[in-house]
Amino acid sequence: MTITKKHFTIIVLLACVIVLSTWAIIEYKTKREINDLTNKNLALRFDETIGDAFPLLENYALAMKDRSDSIEILARKAKKDTCHEYRYAFTLLWEVYAHSEKGKRCYELIEEYEYFKISPVIEMLINSGDNKKKESDAIKKLTWAGMLLKKPLIEEFDTLMNASKEARQYISDYMEVMEPYRSEETNIRAWRELMLGKRRTSRSN
Repeated sequence: MTITKKHFTIIVLLACVIVLSTWAIIEYKTKREINDLTNKNLALRFDETIGDAFPLLENYALAMKDRSDSIEILARKAKKDTCHEYRYAFTLLWEVYAHSEKGKRCYELIEEYEYFKISPVIEMLINSGDNKKKESDAIKKLTWAGMLLKKPLIEEFDTLMNASKEARQYISDYMEVMEPYRSEETNIRAWRELMLGKRRTSRSN
């Protein structure tokens, strides 16, 4: 009788182990399927969004690259200025740049991107799941580049040059990842249509 009870206990324990193992496997597969589906849907949302957002992203990246180059050129000129203290000399040079056509265009893109940064559209791009992690990180890097170059007038020479170098690397990383997403859209404000829930006719065809 004792042996029978032991056997029964072992059988029950084995049954419990099998049931628990089966449940764990099913639970894991279910979570994985849900996760895969979520990542697939987020990636699809990214692909549907990037076409309209790309013109702004591309033009902003080019503007930040030019801004970085201009900062370095002007900072070096200011550093060589023997008549003025560095920061004052840089401010004089920067004012000329800011009022040039190139400078005005840059500020226009900065203003548009600042608006873009607080919109739901950028959230759809940077929160796009595991399948689009490289792309999400690239857009984050572009945003960081802009932040590094935001206030050149308050930085000292060495700090500014280091920030510019880091920003250029972020921009380069962004361009390398995002080049395949180039679209035919050229309007830098096309992304606003997404925010309003609109779609271009060509998108629906």
